[in-house]
Amino acid sequence: MRIKTSENYRGGVFPDEASFQRIYEECLENGSQVSQKTRDSYDKMQTWFEEYVCAIQEDTFRYAYQCGYEAAQKEIAEHSAPAILAEGGDAA
Repeated sequence: MRIKTSENYRGGVFPDEASFQRIYEECLENGSQVSQKTRDSYDKMQTWFEEYVCAIQEDTFRYAYQCGYEAAQKEIAEHSAPAILAEGGDAA
């Protein structure tokens, strides 16, 4: 994994970019392991977040569907009744 470094790394603590990248990659590979509690909490958080996103998508769909349904009903009511009456039908 390469990261974009700034001028602070060049000529500072690290002698060159290659040294920085080597040390950084070793750090990532050998970093401390997180506890089981942290992993379990992350799994729960991920599950809850997915449920939250799904609920938002469902609410958005329901709202859009309801708006479309109401608009269609209004359009039908505004345009169909005169046509039925003009043909001599019953608007009820």
